[in-house]
Amino acid sequence: MSAVWDAVVLSPDDDVAVALRDLAAGARARVHGGATTTELELAADIPLGHKIARRAIAAGAPVRKYGEPIGAATAPIPAGAHVHVHNLASLRGRRS
Repeated sequence: MSAVWDAVVLSPDDDVAVALRDLAAGARARVHGGATTTELELAADIPLGHKIARRAIAAGAPVRKYGEPIGAATAPIPAGAHVHVHNLASLRGRRS
């Protein structure tokens, strides 16, 4: 039997997982990260390729993806929430 995952964690230190398909709010997403698979209850719809908070993230805290900070939370982000431009200030590609 092959495993089916809804999202993947790219590095064990990541605060976010990446959705492998469109996911609906209220669903339990199977999140694969290395040797483990966990489940997260989704607080919002998550589009394909978007980020899901693996754990609660405080406002102002760094958000890690690829094992590196990619931005800072602009508001508290609960586990299972959609992480995107509405609650994340990017550290990459900033215009002056």
